[in-house]
Amino acid sequence: MKDGRSVFAITFVLICVLVGAFGQIAWKQGMSSMEKINGFDDLLKFKTITNIIINKYIVLGVLLYGFAFILWLAAMSTLDISFMYPMLSLAYVATAFMAIIFLGEHVSMFRWMGIIMVVSGCFLI
Repeated sequence: MKDGRSVFAITFVLICVLVGAFGQIAWKQGMSSMEKINGFDDLLKFKTITNIIINKYIVLGVLLYGFAFILWLAAMSTLDISFMYPMLSLAYVATAFMAIIFLGEHVSMFRWMGIIMVVSGCFLI
């Protein structure tokens, strides 16, 4: 790292990871409050599309992703993308923890092992 700008940019990337994970949790919460979508016919129904667009959790998730997008662009002005992109794999860990905490999901040992393997592989790149 050359200077404080790099540390600041890495902080942006880590915030992107957390904000993106919260966005995923919001989307899951929103979609869990709706009827299941079992195919393209269900997805393309006017009622389904309307319910997605007006769902407060879906809107929150979109806003969170928009915020993460702005931070990501700011970090790109300083860091190499080949360094930044593998850091996004940390979102798998953050999202799994948040799914346990906020959604009451069970994450099996095999799933944790898979997450660890993906993150490890991304950092080897």
